[in-house]
Amino acid sequence: MADNIIIVGGKRVCIRLIGLLKRKAQYNITVIEDNRKTLKDIEDKFDDVNIIKGDATNKAVLEQAGIADADIIVAATSIDEVNLLIGILSQNYNLKKIIARTANPSHIKMFKKLGLNEVVSPELTACIDIQKHIVEPKSQTINNGGKEQYEIIKVPVKSSKAIGKEIGALSPADDYIIMLCTKGDRELIAQNNIILEKGDILTILAKSRKIKKVNKFFTKDRLI
Repeated sequence: MADNIIIVGGKRVCIRLIGLLKRKAQYNITVIEDNRKTLKDIEDKFDDVNIIKGDATNKAVLEQAGIADADIIVAATSIDEVNLLIGILSQNYNLKKIIARTANPSHIKMFKKLGLNEVVSPELTACIDIQKHIVEPKSQTINNGGKEQYEIIKVPVKSSKAIGKEIGALSPADDYIIMLCTKGDRELIAQNNIILEKGDILTILAKSRKIKKVNKFFTKDRLI
């Protein structure tokens, strides 16, 4: 029976990966993408790929794409934090593999500790690496083995240690990764060049045992 694969984003990586997988002719492929031009390019090249327009960090979109019946999901967007969020959401389903792409080598260790089955990097070899992880049955499986627990928390920016700083200067850190930054009614994917302002709300993935410390860093001017 053919495996059901969901590929999220990635533009050129996605298109090339589909081409590589189609040579094997044993996969049912669904693509989630929110860029109309990319979707049109995929439709023009492949007539047997199921296409879903939407944001894959939304659980409803994942379920529309058939994640409940999927065997493999590939988070291949160009934004590491998005791939991480997709990976975390995907752990709620009975998937054989969760494959995440990262362009930032400093994120690999955190991705692996969070139980993502496979992490591929660097970007230039992403589609070849992803295909290898899908096709080869003995690909390495990684989980946190219960050694470290993580939680997603929301923290207001109040501390002078954070105000005026770029996200890239603060994250990723050993104990946390900033995933989203909410400025008023705008919710932004964490980008290195976003400057933090007083009152911003951060969505942070943090080690459970370090949550108090992380909270204090962003909300207090002096650690106790």
